[in-house]
Amino acid sequence: FNTKDHPIRPAIYDGSGSRTHLGINHPVLARFLCPVRELERFSEDADKALKDIQCGKVNLTAFALPAFLWAGDPPGQDYDDDNMFVGMFDGYLLERVGVF
Repeated sequence: FNTKDHPIRPAIYDGSGSRTHLGINHPVLARFLCPVRELERFSEDADKALKDIQCGKVNLTAFALPAFLWAGDPPGQDYDDDNMFVGMFDGYLLERVGVF
């Protein structure tokens, strides 16, 4: 996920000073934060999956690892349920901001 080639729309910063549009309330960030095992559902119907996350039908817990941890464009695309460790911690965002 290269922001140079794929700018984030809508923009993360909207100038309002409010943060209510961030996290799972932002359509792009919600996909990053979506539990990786729910990505298929998110890809089929993002609006419904987002509502399920927001109302608690899909739990965001420490055990539900977010998609941005895995490689792929979009994040988590390379996730393999049979071998979840392949590509784990290779996500674009982690490579850019992580200090390893």
